[in-house]
Amino acid sequence: MPAKKEQVAATVTMPNSVEAEQSVLCCILRDEAFQAEIIAALKPEDFYQNNHSVIFSAMREINSETHRSGDENRANTVNIASVIDHLRRNGQLAAVGDIDYITRLNDFLPSTANYDEYLSIVLRASKMRQLIRICSDVTQKARSASSAEEAITYAEEEIFKLSQGGANGGLVSLADDTSRALWEINERFLNPGKFRGIQTGIRRLDRITNGLHGGELIVIAARPGVGKSALSMNIVEHVAKQGKTVAVFSLEMSNQQLIERLLSSMSTVPLEYIKSGQLPGGASDLTKLRVAQETICSSMRLYGNDYANIKPSEIASQCRRLKAQHGLDMVLIDYIQLMSGGDKSRSDGRQQEVAAISRALKLLAKELNVPVIALSQLKRDAEIRNIKGKDGSTGGGEPVLSDLRESGAIEQDADIVMFIHKESDGGGNTKYSLIIAKHRNGETGNIPIFWLGKIVRFVDEEYLMQHGIRVTSEQPAEQSNGEPPQDEMDDVAPEYVPSDEE
Repeated sequence: MPAKKEQVAATVTMPNSVEAEQSVLCCILRDEAFQAEIIAALKPEDFYQNNHSVIFSAMREINSETHRSGDENRANTVNIASVIDHLRRNGQLAAVGDIDYITRLNDFLPSTANYDEYLSIVLRASKMRQLIRICSDVTQKARSASSAEEAITYAEEEIFKLSQGGANGGLVSLADDTSRALWEINERFLNPGKFRGIQTGIRRLDRITNGLHGGELIVIAARPGVGKSALSMNIVEHVAKQGKTVAVFSLEMSNQQLIERLLSSMSTVPLEYIKSGQLPGGASDLTKLRVAQETICSSMRLYGNDYANIKPSEIASQCRRLKAQHGLDMVLIDYIQLMSGGDKSRSDGRQQEVAAISRALKLLAKELNVPVIALSQLKRDAEIRNIKGKDGSTGGGEPVLSDLRESGAIEQDADIVMFIHKESDGGGNTKYSLIIAKHRNGETGNIPIFWLGKIVRFVDEEYLMQHGIRVTSEQPAEQSNGEPPQDEMDDVAPEYVPSDEE
């Protein structure tokens, strides 16, 4: 009986449609208007029959070649004569069925009007075959993996690549990408003021970076208590208000704490009042909070995970799922040094583990084509240098890239590294700046920012002017929320004075 089952299984063929493959090849041969579109949508391995794959490869090579026509270079035309000539010169004509088979393909259809239907059938069958192969590989992985998590992560990665069309296809010609890049450059030239990336709300930062872009790893670093979480949540708020989908992984604070900060920032009701429940404005403050809540619930697509022991592989898995189900535009991780690589067998130290985490986050940004913001701690050396710098015993106290804690790989993997620098003069006056220490695709810089501690918000000069907020340099430091916060953000300078419209 088992032998019979094996015999039946052996006769089962992989999904395919020979007729659709023949129809697609016929459309390429017959209709010059659709050639480029069809060839761009397919790969040789999308064809089930080997002779069809060889014929298509010849068509693609012909299409990639050019000839001179007057003053212009034009792509060579794919037709029955050029395909036969190419196959004959490469010694492949007999293997594909000789001239008779190419001629039959050319006459296979009365019309090429339904080329898109034939193309979709070929692509569907190809995806199904790839899925079957992935399932076979996953089965083997499940048998050999050291942990269930390893096997599940592998399965999700492979299926996500298939669904996104992102599998490694090897080396390809950069001609198409060059044309696309030049088109985008031309668009930027025609619209120089238009941001191409996701805006953060800090105008000067957006001008320097042209917004945050897919595939970028952005690191925001500072000493404890300076405001990494606050600044990152300000960016999250601004991005979500643009209709973008944002995933927030908070290893330090709970989702409840993040929401309270968000409500304070959006409603301008001080966080200390929200925490104590003693609202001086009474019903007016409650109304502001309800309006902020309605905005979050109705128009901001925010997703949070506050599991403290989450691993990079779990973050990647959840982000893939979110992108497939609801879309995904940005990821925030707070923060790198609290993460575990998840590989208990590693014996090469915490520095290498952080390096692996940093690399995983960069790969996640590239795979999902979204900006990933990762917060990071700085070494204590940066704080000590800042203190010494006040009496002139050493140079300036601004942090540098070597201050990134536990791993130089963070500096290497990041596309943008920003430091929040806090400087006090000893008399209660505090200045903040956002230092762009590394920018892979542009300039660096130093941006003055202002801390509105009562509503847990960093703003720039343009925001202050736009909202009519006054800044007083004499304001002494005060506690922002009436209790020692997890982020230790005790200093509130300059003074926050809301305008009438707020």
